[in-house]
Amino acid sequence: MGDKVSAPRPASLINKRIPTIFKSTVKETVLISDSAVTGPDAPASESSSSLLPISSIVRAVCQAASGGPDALYEVMIKMSLMVEATAPTYGLSIWATTDSGKPTLRWAEGLEEQEIAIGERAVGEIFASKGRPEPAAEGDHAICLLLALPSPGREGAALYGRCVRPLTAQQAQELNALSDVAHLAHQSTKMVPAGTRPVSASSTSSLPGMVFSSRAMADVARNVERIKDSNSTILVTGESGTGKELIARAIHRLSRRSESEFIPFNCSAVPAELIESMLFGHRRGTFTGAMSDQAGLIRSAENGTLFLDEIGDLPLPLQPKLLRFLQEGEIHTLGERAPRKVNVRVIAATHKDLEKLVSENLFREDLYYRIATLTLKVPPLRERREDISALISHFVSHYARKNERPISGITAQAIQILETYSWPGNIRELAGEIERLVLYAEDDGYIRPENISSRIYPQGAPGEAPPAKLDDLLESYERRVITETLKRHDCNVAKASEALGLGSRQTLYKKLKRLAIDIGDFLQEDTEPGMQYRA
Repeated sequence: MGDKVSAPRPASLINKRIPTIFKSTVKETVLISDSAVTGPDAPASESSSSLLPISSIVRAVCQAASGGPDALYEVMIKMSLMVEATAPTYGLSIWATTDSGKPTLRWAEGLEEQEIAIGERAVGEIFASKGRPEPAAEGDHAICLLLALPSPGREGAALYGRCVRPLTAQQAQELNALSDVAHLAHQSTKMVPAGTRPVSASSTSSLPGMVFSSRAMADVARNVERIKDSNSTILVTGESGTGKELIARAIHRLSRRSESEFIPFNCSAVPAELIESMLFGHRRGTFTGAMSDQAGLIRSAENGTLFLDEIGDLPLPLQPKLLRFLQEGEIHTLGERAPRKVNVRVIAATHKDLEKLVSENLFREDLYYRIATLTLKVPPLRERREDISALISHFVSHYARKNERPISGITAQAIQILETYSWPGNIRELAGEIERLVLYAEDDGYIRPENISSRIYPQGAPGEAPPAKLDDLLESYERRVITETLKRHDCNVAKASEALGLGSRQTLYKKLKRLAIDIGDFLQEDTEPGMQYRA
C-alpha cells in the first residue's frame, strides 16, 4: 500500500473532495493541489470551481442585507470561506479601517512582508471604491473581498488572500459576480439602522507574518496584543531560529507606530568600534574616515521602532550610553555639543541568558532591568509540535513558488517523521530542510520519507507511525466540542463563539481552519433559523 498523501495548502477549509481521513487529524490536512489529496495515481476530478453554489450564496447575501451590517458581515465571512475553498490560498489576512483612516492589519497568516504590503494597497483600494475593486481576471494571484463598509462608529473590514494557483476564467467570473452582489448588499445596509455592537476585526489575537496553531504561540499573541502600543522597551527572548525578529516586526505592525520605520540592527554582526557610530550617528570629521554626517539608526527610526537583535552581545563600554537613551529618550551624536530628544520605541532580542551574563559581569544590571520590564519568551519548536504541520504546509508552498518547482504533495508518513524530530535549530532549521526537500522531491512531485535528511531520518529507521499523542487527543475533543456547539446554535458563529467562551468570531474561524472543520457540512444542513448556504 502506498502512503496516503497530503499536500501543503494551509488556508483551505471547505473542500468536499477531501477524503474523510484528511479531515480526521490536523497533520493530514496539509494541502496544496487538489490532485494530491488522493495520491499520485488517483484519477483527476472535476474542477473545484464547480463546487461554488453561486445561487445559494447570492440568496444568502441578499437576505442578510435586509438584516443590517452585523448580519451581512456574518454572511460575508462565510462567503469568503466558500470562495477560498474553490480558489485555495496559501496566505490570508484580515484588515480593518475607520471611516476616514487607512487600513490596519488585524490578522495574517502565511503571508510575507512584501505580500502584506501588496495586500494593504489592495485593501485600501477596495475601501476607497466602496466595495467595487478592479474586476478579477484570469491569471490573478490574489483575492480581495469587502466584509463590511466603514461608517461613523463602525469599523470596516476586508479579507485579502494569495492564491496557490492563478485564477481560472471561471473562478474570476464567479468572483466578479459575487463582488457585484456584495457591493449592492453593502450599499443597501446603509439604509438599515446599525446595531449596538459594532463590526470589528480587532478582537482576535494574531501575529502578522507568522504561522502557528499552538496554544503556546496563542499566548504569545495575546501578550503582544496587550503591550503592542507601549512605549516601554520590550525584550524578546528565545533560542536561535524561533522567530524573535518576526515577533518584533509583528509588534511594530500591530502598533500605533506602524506607519513609521522599523529599523533592525544586529549587535553581533558589526565590529564593536563601529556600533556607536551606526546607532547614534556622527558628524563629519569626528574621526578618521568620517567623510560626511550620519544621522544614525536611532534617529532613522524616529516615531517608529528600533530592533536591537542579540543585545546580549552589545559591548560593555557602550551599554551606559544605550541606558541613557532608553531612560531619557535622548541621544548624543558623536561630534555634537548637546544631546537631542528622540521618539523611538526599542524592541530588543537575545538567545542568551541575560541574568547569567549579569552575574558574570558581562552585562550591566541596570540596563538589564531597564529592558526586561516587558519580556516575551518565544517557545522552541519542540515545545509546540502542533505548529510543525502548519509550518511544513507554509514552507512547502513558499519554496515551491520561490524555486518554481511543481510540488504535488508530501506523504503523511514524511510529515510524521518531521513532527517527531526535536529541531534544535527550530524554525530556521525546519525551513532549510523543507527547501531541500522541495528541490530534491521525486519526479512525480511528491516528498517521501526517503527524501528526508539522514540526520533527521537515518536510513533503515523503523517507519511505523508514532503512538497517539496527548495533543492529538485534545484536538480531537476540541473538534468534537466545536462541531456540536455549531450544530446546537444553527451554525450562528457569533452565538457559538460566545457559548465556547472564545470572545470573538475571528477566533472561532481560526480554530475551524486549524482543526480542518468543514463548515460546508453545517452551512448546507436544512436546520432551523440561522444564515446558511443551501446547495
